[in-house]
Amino acid sequence: MPDCIDCHRGWSSPIDFNKIAQGVKASVHVKVVDPAFRCTNCHSPHYFVPASRMTDASEAILVSNKSCLGCHAAGDAPAAKDLALAKLAEKHRLLFHAKLHLQRNACVACHTPSGQQTVHLILPKSEALRDCNACHAQNSLLVTKLYTHLALKERAQYGFVNAILFNNAYLTGAIRNRWLDWGAFGLAALTLLGVAAHGLGRWVLAGFRRRRRRS
Repeated sequence: MPDCIDCHRGWSSPIDFNKIAQGVKASVHVKVVDPAFRCTNCHSPHYFVPASRMTDASEAILVSNKSCLGCHAAGDAPAAKDLALAKLAEKHRLLFHAKLHLQRNACVACHTPSGQQTVHLILPKSEALRDCNACHAQNSLLVTKLYTHLALKERAQYGFVNAILFNNAYLTGAIRNRWLDWGAFGLAALTLLGVAAHGLGRWVLAGFRRRRRRS
């Protein structure tokens, strides 16, 4: 059977299939795994859904990682898949809560070049991203990779690039909403004010009692 790129190359589409083909050819999958590596190794032509058609970040993560975990955490039964995922998490022990990272974050966020939007140029493990701040910051790498299509509408509507992440997930350091920030500051101020008022009340009451004893 012909590969997907045989028909889609040069096709009038917002997706640059030629760039995708170049990325795949330069990836570790072609150089190390199989020179004949093709689109269908990761994407089923029958049920594959492009990221541009997804409206939910959690769905995008599941679809993206399914292509990776199908080989890297494969198993015929649920117990075998769980064991394979545990072994894969052990290889990622550099991450805090490694298993949670594998299940709730996109593999391609760390295993593709950080300066590009392509998610098809898979790097060798020695070149994988090891900088936590790349994702846990306001200009999160996730927005420029997996959530690129999802962020455009939210960015235009709400004015901050992490809106789509805020609506679908919480990522420490990458999420900021000014109303929540001011609400948290307000609660902190009210707490300090309450403590100060309580202390002042006790001091005044203690002084009043001392004066009554003297009298």
